[in-house]
Amino acid sequence: MRTSKFDKFVKAAAGAFLLLLASAVPLNAAPPEITKVEPPSWWAGSSINPVRLLVRGRNLGGARVSSSTTSLRTSAVRINERGTYLFVDVTVSARVKPGIYLLTVKTTEGKAIIPFQVEPQLDSLTHFQGITNDDVIYLIMTDRFANGDPSNDLPPNAPPNATDRSNPRSYHGGDLRGVINHLSYLKELGVTALWLTPWYDNWNGVNNCDKPWCPNTYYHGYHAIDYYAVEDHFGDLATLRELVEKAHALGLKIIQDQVANHVGSQHPWVKEPPLGNWFHGSVGQHELNKFKNSTLLSPHANGAEVRNTLDGWFSDDLPDLNQEEPEVARYEIQNALWWVGTTGIDGIRQDTIQYMPRSFIRELSNALHRQYPRMWMVGEVFEEDAAQTSFFIGGHTGWDGIDTKLDSVFDFALWHTSLLAFTNKIPMRVLRDQLKYDALYPDSARITTLTNNHDKPRFMSLDGATLDGAKLHIAFMLSTRGIPQLYYGEEIAMEGKEDPDNRRDFPGGFPGDSRNAFEVSGRKPKEQEMFEWTRSWIRLRAEHPAIRRGRLIDLFYDDECYVFARQDKGETLIVAFNRADKEKKVSLPASAIGLKNGSELVTLIGGSREVRISNGQAVLNIPAHVAVAYAVH
Repeated sequence: MRTSKFDKFVKAAAGAFLLLLASAVPLNAAPPEITKVEPPSWWAGSSINPVRLLVRGRNLGGARVSSSTTSLRTSAVRINERGTYLFVDVTVSARVKPGIYLLTVKTTEGKAIIPFQVEPQLDSLTHFQGITNDDVIYLIMTDRFANGDPSNDLPPNAPPNATDRSNPRSYHGGDLRGVINHLSYLKELGVTALWLTPWYDNWNGVNNCDKPWCPNTYYHGYHAIDYYAVEDHFGDLATLRELVEKAHALGLKIIQDQVANHVGSQHPWVKEPPLGNWFHGSVGQHELNKFKNSTLLSPHANGAEVRNTLDGWFSDDLPDLNQEEPEVARYEIQNALWWVGTTGIDGIRQDTIQYMPRSFIRELSNALHRQYPRMWMVGEVFEEDAAQTSFFIGGHTGWDGIDTKLDSVFDFALWHTSLLAFTNKIPMRVLRDQLKYDALYPDSARITTLTNNHDKPRFMSLDGATLDGAKLHIAFMLSTRGIPQLYYGEEIAMEGKEDPDNRRDFPGGFPGDSRNAFEVSGRKPKEQEMFEWTRSWIRLRAEHPAIRRGRLIDLFYDDECYVFARQDKGETLIVAFNRADKEKKVSLPASAIGLKNGSELVTLIGGSREVRISNGQAVLNIPAHVAVAYAVH
């Protein structure tokens, strides 16, 4: 049947009327709902004011935000296209009293309430202490250290196989209470700062992949689903605050492992990002990091390589955040400050920092130092090339005109060299050769010198490893320049091959363990030997400022030995390493470092004979397979 022109006109008019009617219907079909507010609290007198809230919910289109008190003022509202996220600035009066305040979100369909808390500030004299060369850091993988509260082994909504000590990829039950229960052990060892792997809330589910080690959980903490919550397998915010306070009472500092580069694949943002450019790509369409961070180091790198380094995902299940979007950068900077302010921690370890824009690293560092002048952050630049790690540390300007202001980086280059030297893979002189690259750093004393971490095999499981070699490696890292960092269990010579074997449970930290290595009676002879050795070198650092802050001066090096001095205005210590199977006789140019004839070298650790300086020389007889520390008197 033919359609007349009149019929077509009626149909078109009806369509126009329906379109007009639809346009008159409010965007929101229901009243607004609020499901998440980030950050949930802030402080009066903060260096960041206003604080910008990210509010998650539904039906937020066209919303206005108001405050019921003049002590909090709202402004700069921004809402995403789907009406599921709202940004709003909240200016906090310097005179506002701590307490819970209500903000109102109002649309044409109704209103909802945003609860917002103003917290009292913690005492800056006893919190936010920072990390210095006086410290020795001890890395704890929380899930594998000690189970202090079995009631959180299977939190609500966790599948029954999420905690399974027989599976090296599952939760094993370690928690914050377990760390609290063993603070006295850590104090006895002599370490002064505890770095805990991330305590963000991670997905409670199990990844049933097709690998032999599946099912897999995110016990390690690097797949955050909530930047403002504590992992429920580990405890809660109150327990975390208790840990910080009890650690501080014993003179122990706390370092948080933060992860600004990426979130876990189960984070709510992945399905519903706050903004279209919140991530680099999406789960279904993204690139992986193909290039080393030498791309950012080089002024000659092409644009595609640079963008891949910054935009590529670390792995397929770690969505990469876009810090070049101002809202993302502001969110992450506020999040870092919130954890410091709400818990009183003393330092931050920033994961995979080389994959974030250097300008963002600078912004984050400046914000931390502005609010907490003593605050310290070390960045993970996992490269065995000093040119690359030195490029990211603060205190100097790169070719791009940026000083990251980053306090420290890990010295992976020296770590790797030490592993090779003390497993007899390279000559000892290479230690000295590696240290010459300290010239690339504005201040090599600020470098963090790790003995190992949770991503690499433990020393005792390396090819060629011996207990004597492990002792030499520990002694070297505790006596060279920088801020030393140990990995839990190294003090008892724990073994462990590639991940996850390198993350074994600390013996005695879990119900049912056959022995307790936290106590002398539960240690095997070699474990006790290693414990006493490690504690002795930590004590040496504590008792002698020259080891912590003095200049490092090369005195002797060959295939089997390396000898250096640590010297400041008040004292000189000489540290000698001999990995050979027999005693080594070494003549040192004592006069070259200002030591006078008649002075004595008194053995502090290592069992060598005492030495008297004569004719400007000190002749050492260094025992086999040992490190010796001498004090000059």
